[in-house]
Amino acid sequence: MTEREIQTAILREIGALPGVLVERSNTGSAVDARGRRIQFGTPGAPDIRVTAAGQSLAIEVKSPTGRQSPEQQRWQQAFEAAGGVYVLARDVGAAVNAVRVALDTGRAA
Repeated sequence: MTEREIQTAILREIGALPGVLVERSNTGSAVDARGRRIQFGTPGAPDIRVTAAGQSLAIEVKSPTGRQSPEQQRWQQAFEAAGGVYVLARDVGAAVNAVRVALDTGRAA
């Protein structure tokens, strides 16, 4: 599966869980109608953000051979230092399991 296919499946599966807020987090740039480049999002931010049972989870989706950028590694360190749970998901199961653990225990794994 490609990262995009994994991400779509994760959003579908987690979005179907009751009591969970899930959102796609976009980061990048675009050109506006006047030809100016506009930056959006935070460099290194994860692909998906989840709130479940009072826990904040960040999910970065990678293919089996994908690697985090230095910005993504820095974002992960800062998020975890603030008490969030970061998941590097190479398949749907890893992401869904982390959210289910948060729902079952009130704490993320």
